[in-house]
Amino acid sequence: MGKVALILGILGILLGGAIFVISLLLPVITDGRTSWDEAMIGIIPGALILSFSFLLAIAGVIVILIRRKKAVTSSQ
Repeated sequence: MGKVALILGILGILLGGAIFVISLLLPVITDGRTSWDEAMIGIIPGALILSFSFLLAIAGVIVILIRRKKAVTSSQ
């Protein structure tokens, strides 16, 4: 469960980060042909995906660490 959450979180961070950065650079790269209002269509979902995925990755790390700690204490 923890590893799955961590993997999904990392993939989501990559996807959300790519969407966010590309949408953020779109008005600059296209010399104003794309307005900031149009770019917000990608910036906002990219930021939301990035934030949610970051939280998911943190939750995955916490679950892995808790299980590892339980395994160490139970084997002693």
